[in-house]
Amino acid sequence: MQTHNNWCNVLLTDSGFYYDGELDKPLDLLINSFKAMLQKPFAETSVLFIPTASMQNELKAIKITNRLKNELLAIGISSDNITVHDIDGSLSEENAMKFDVIYFTGGKTPYLAQRVFETGFDKIIKKMIFANKVYIGMSAGSMLLMSNFNVDDPNNPKFNGLGVIEAYGSAHCDDNIQIRTDLPLPHIALRENQALKLSWNGYELLDGNLQYLG
Repeated sequence: MQTHNNWCNVLLTDSGFYYDGELDKPLDLLINSFKAMLQKPFAETSVLFIPTASMQNELKAIKITNRLKNELLAIGISSDNITVHDIDGSLSEENAMKFDVIYFTGGKTPYLAQRVFETGFDKIIKKMIFANKVYIGMSAGSMLLMSNFNVDDPNNPKFNGLGVIEAYGSAHCDDNIQIRTDLPLPHIALRENQALKLSWNGYELLDGNLQYLG
């Protein structure tokens, strides 16, 4: 049985599994890391797909949901095995634990965090992670696991995440970003096509850009 001290199946992407979102440009480093976390083929993998972060804007929600679902289909996950859930308190811990993967899309991180904490879904997320279910995040879904996701207002509890990784996070950063060194925890800045591979004892930065630019 997995404990809090040996979880290892968390992958936090900045922008998904495909370079520039184009399905003919897979980011093999990120996809293969995802594959290695699973105990079964992609075709047999069940995904709990959470688009909540984007749901304040209907058009954005449709666009990002379709894009990221199409990425999962392109990887080899069956559409029949993708269950979309907008966090509303109706999903029980027992039913959540039946899924192999929980995938959080991008959108508004403060809104996502608010919904997660208000419904108690943070407890389900942590239980899934500590049981070594696979957690995949994209943008807001990645920042959710940070201690704080707004380095410009780091003391505002509105921007507190789940603290699965004890760090301050920024997403969609350019090469000129100034890493904050005046904060009590490390500042991690993700760039497009990058990801963090997390485990109980640390993290590794995966740079999918090298596949195309290196």
